[in-house]
Amino acid sequence: MWQKRLIYIFVLLALGIPLLMKFSSTPARMPAAEKFYNAIADLKIQHGDIAFVALDFGPTTKAENETQAFLLIEHLMRRRIPFALFSYYYQGEPFLTSIPEEVVKKLEQETGEKWAYGKDWVNLGYRPGAGMLIQAIPKSSNLVELFKKDAKGNNLAHVPVFSNVRSIKNIKLLAEISSLAGVVDVYIQFFQSGEYKPPFLHGATSISVPNVFIYLDSGQMTGLLEGVAGAAWYSKLLSDEYKNREIDSAPLINTSLGIAHLVLIFLIVLGNIVASFSRRS
Repeated sequence: MWQKRLIYIFVLLALGIPLLMKFSSTPARMPAAEKFYNAIADLKIQHGDIAFVALDFGPTTKAENETQAFLLIEHLMRRRIPFALFSYYYQGEPFLTSIPEEVVKKLEQETGEKWAYGKDWVNLGYRPGAGMLIQAIPKSSNLVELFKKDAKGNNLAHVPVFSNVRSIKNIKLLAEISSLAGVVDVYIQFFQSGEYKPPFLHGATSISVPNVFIYLDSGQMTGLLEGVAGAAWYSKLLSDEYKNREIDSAPLINTSLGIAHLVLIFLIVLGNIVASFSRRS
């Protein structure tokens, strides 16, 4: 019994020490994450254009999806690309408020610049029956009338970032962070109108990556963050571009997971060696 407890202690130390010491190693290069980064870095918008960001995840996948969403929103804010936040999933609603506020706090401390709700982003909130709403977006000639109010109850006609948004053609980028099965299919199938389809970026949990990679290969998806490993590489690309940027949680989590995996591999090998000698004796 004490052996199991010892293993748990080793794994706990392997996970905890890098996080507490804020130690991070250089992450592995992730080409899909580079495509994700480049899509935002190269995005050109005009007055009245926005990015549409869907945070369709809950607390159970916070370690992966929240880090992805934080980096995505940070990148949009650094580039001063206005965006609308939305959730398909009721448990994702708190993140629509907390993540942009955390990003703003970090950026204002780093740069001394200001970002303001309503001017740089708007929270459309969680919407019941979101599948039907996503299908309605490409058909609408006035998205202000379709959504009507933001999560705070403000009339969208009076919210500067959204007041001039009329059709899906004003949405120059669709980014969706999700832990839900089947949600990606809905966006790929319905978030388009005629010949127009905005670039589609997706952040996936590690376990769901095999299910969505086909969309990246087919070109239906522009970029992909593969779990926390993809987020760690995305974080490195941001740090390479913005030299004064402070380290975020993605490379720390990625490093601690890598060390924990190495510890587990070592314990498995050690256990097999001990078992082999025990059988011989």
